[in-house]
Amino acid sequence: MQICALAPAKINLFLDVGLVQADGYHTVCSVMQTVSLYDTITVEKAPTGITLQCSDSALPCNEKNLAYRAAQTFFRESGIENAGVSITLEKKIPVASGLAGGSADAGAVLLLLHRLFDSPISMDTLLHIGGSLGADIPFCMIGSTALCRGRGEIVTPLPPLKPTHVVIARGGAGVSTPAAYHMLDAAYGKSLPAKPERWDIQHIQSWKDIQPTMFNIFESVILPVHKEASAYKKILEEAGACVAMMSGSGPAVFGLFESEAAAKHAVTKLQSIGAAAFLCKTCAGPHVL
Repeated sequence: MQICALAPAKINLFLDVGLVQADGYHTVCSVMQTVSLYDTITVEKAPTGITLQCSDSALPCNEKNLAYRAAQTFFRESGIENAGVSITLEKKIPVASGLAGGSADAGAVLLLLHRLFDSPISMDTLLHIGGSLGADIPFCMIGSTALCRGRGEIVTPLPPLKPTHVVIARGGAGVSTPAAYHMLDAAYGKSLPAKPERWDIQHIQSWKDIQPTMFNIFESVILPVHKEASAYKKILEEAGACVAMMSGSGPAVFGLFESEAAAKHAVTKLQSIGAAAFLCKTCAGPHVL
């Protein structure tokens, strides 16, 4: 039996970071949104063991891949013995971009294995497994619009916002998340920069409402040293995006457009200067086909 899922990328509509805690991690407060830029994950039962194939030859296909570790952890925590699975990843989400591609893949693997092996554990347990592997994975398993706290693994779904056109642009060197946090610590120490006065979740009804409070603390340390991300953000703004911002710790940037024609024009402009640019929409979570 073979089943597959579309795993969407995420963007951050709001991302603030607290001071480092005793466990070495920073607390975060983020509003995340899934978008229709998908990786496709296929799983199939195998006689034994875990095998992983990936369309991106630069990615590892062993324990260094988060999707592989998700399968390992699923079998261990669910108590399933002497089972195997073959996993295939068709990558579209750019890696090391702040779009949670690896987390999306791992979350989809957990959801698919849960179905493939007849739901051997509760969904809460499955989400807990995801959170133990990566802070963004529980959100990637739920999707749509959500408030994420703690290290990002505490997910509170929010009312879905009106669908809109999204342009994502990626170019230049990747940014590792640990490196980005070190840059924040080096820049600010115990004095973090000002942020929007409030994020009033209960009264967000449209992109017009959300625009004044959109914020990403990582922009202050990444954009000054990443010329492509900075240039692409400016192009999105000039093309008519109602807001343009970096996603996560970058370097991917995104623009939200009310006009599909303006969004398509932005994609054409970005591609003409060598950016990897994608036209998509806000969407719900992973979709099992």
